[in-house]
Amino acid sequence: MTAEYTNWETEFVDVKFVDQRLKSRFFKIMDAFAAAPDKSTWAAAGSRSSAKAAYRFFSNKDVSRDELLDSVSRATVEKMKHADADWILAIQDTTSVGFGNRKAIKGMGYHCSTEQRGMLVHSCIAATDQGIPLGLLYQEIHTRDVRRDDSGTKDEKRSRPIEEKESYRWIHTMNEIHQRVAEDIPVLTVCDREGDFYEFFSNAADLGENFLIRLVQNRMVDDGKKIFHELHQSPVAGSMVVRMGRNPKEHIPARNVKMDYHYKEVVVHCPKRRTEKHIREKLVLTAIYVHESGKKGTEWFLLTTVRVKNEKDIEKLIQCYAHRWKIERFHFILKSGCKIEKNQAREYERLKFLTLLYSVIALQILNLTYLGKICPEISSEIVFDKEEWKILYCCARKTKEIPETYTLKEAIYDLGILSGIKGAPSDGMPGARSICQGLEVLCSLLAYRNICYNCGSS
Repeated sequence: MTAEYTNWETEFVDVKFVDQRLKSRFFKIMDAFAAAPDKSTWAAAGSRSSAKAAYRFFSNKDVSRDELLDSVSRATVEKMKHADADWILAIQDTTSVGFGNRKAIKGMGYHCSTEQRGMLVHSCIAATDQGIPLGLLYQEIHTRDVRRDDSGTKDEKRSRPIEEKESYRWIHTMNEIHQRVAEDIPVLTVCDREGDFYEFFSNAADLGENFLIRLVQNRMVDDGKKIFHELHQSPVAGSMVVRMGRNPKEHIPARNVKMDYHYKEVVVHCPKRRTEKHIREKLVLTAIYVHESGKKGTEWFLLTTVRVKNEKDIEKLIQCYAHRWKIERFHFILKSGCKIEKNQAREYERLKFLTLLYSVIALQILNLTYLGKICPEISSEIVFDKEEWKILYCCARKTKEIPETYTLKEAIYDLGILSGIKGAPSDGMPGARSICQGLEVLCSLLAYRNICYNCGSS
């Protein structure tokens, strides 16, 4: 990526090293990774000496992944403070990062029930309620010692304290966010169906945190009826258009969908199997049912702590949940753009470290992707300096004529041209993968320019 967009002093706020040379080396490594996110450490470094310096850096005991994570988190909180938004979305999700049959990775266990090696990466990213990603708030990674847990029956496993389950990561992440983010920042935690468990609800209430979660369990509510049945029977409160993100796995393009919604205040009780005294007996929440108008299609059952006053509040919450897709795109860039699963590091701890660094880069690419869609007419100089966008414009359009102004939308379009897309009138804005590839080409062009200038001056 470009110099303007990779200001590591702002992405790693107050990062401290015992030796200032380590800080300088770290920023050089991040520059190299950002310029070629899909390359190995050796290839991205650009030379044998730089690669060896990078390996020495990662092996240095004075370099702490946790300290870098705290630094990234502080940078994201600073962005949250200055964001113009009614809600800052703290979007949580887990992705599985697999390394196939690479049994030689030291310390690497399993990420699923097969023999495949890998790790589970649970991240929380911040985004505005307009859908602009801001950065990484927290990330924890673990690998399983065994492929599957055969230590008890299904009922015994369900009755275990939540602290002994993998799903505790959702609660632990919420606790971390609560400690890291100031109380005056309006945070709404957004989760998919994996976050649908009562202990999570109770913990949020204890902390005074708001959440918006997609339901998977048809829970019993206070009147003795099931929550899905109650919502189905409630009248349609209104309709709205929701922008659905592109789903490349199912080859579904981004589209606008007209949705009807129902909502109702409900009382949710603690499951009988949960006997812990610290868990609340019941919670008053708002349930929302959203579905495509007039046909069977996309539908969401949502549950939130937010007290709604009118249909406008409901529509705001529905739009907020639609932005949960941003973390899916983040995972896509991390795996397909930065190719973290192809990394040849031979230690689990090293791969955890690299995953954090590439997560920062992936979120910068994600931010650029959506900033160009949501704020297309702003100047490209928010991302590129003048010399950089001139080279981008001239190389993509094969011209020597320089325009007086150059918008971010035009710059992103030209990055797509550098990545190899045809640029037909029917094509939409370039996606994350094309932007990633275009940035890599631009960084190569900028590097060649610098070499030529140095040769000319000598």
